[in-house]
Amino acid sequence: MRGEQPKGTAGAKRLPGRPRSDAARSAVLEAAYGLLEEAGFSRLTMEGIAARAGVGKATLYRWWPGKGAVAMEAFLAVVSPKIAFPHTVSAVADITAQMLRLAAAYRGTIGKIVCEMIALGQADPEIRAAFLDGYMFPRRDAAKEALRRGIASGEIRADADLELAVDALYAPIFHRMLLRHQPLDDAFVRGIAALVFTSLAPK
Repeated sequence: MRGEQPKGTAGAKRLPGRPRSDAARSAVLEAAYGLLEEAGFSRLTMEGIAARAGVGKATLYRWWPGKGAVAMEAFLAVVSPKIAFPHTVSAVADITAQMLRLAAAYRGTIGKIVCEMIALGQADPEIRAAFLDGYMFPRRDAAKEALRRGIASGEIRADADLELAVDALYAPIFHRMLLRHQPLDDAFVRGIAALVFTSLAPK
């Protein structure tokens, strides 16, 4: 009859709440991070994630190529807000604050997960690629953007080598996180920041 729409078409009434795919994806990411915390990356499996999330394994492979990709997305969903850069009038203060946030995260479970991913990535190209592309490179880009703000504001000299500056600021944090030979405390982080930014200050 004219004016009526078949069942199941755009005229059908949508059920309240998030679409099933969004809810399932959120459940998968929550399950994956929970398993990362409990068992570590090496014991994480697509079967285990699917079982905890209450979805089929085929669903996981429809969205992610393997456990490295789903683990990294789950990791970033939890970690990114914790280590985001603030945005104030001082880029130097923002970077220092972010370094302190990062060190605090690395002193806990997040640091253990990062250490494991770095270790496993030495022999597994998929894990290494997931870590570099999903975590490391975007974090470096964010740090370089903050440094550019410092150049624009006159806090950092215009000829500063941004790649070298990022390494100088963050490599010591990774060094202490990985080796644990000295404490990764706030005093250490502030000392590194002061040392590097003194060398980057305009002459």
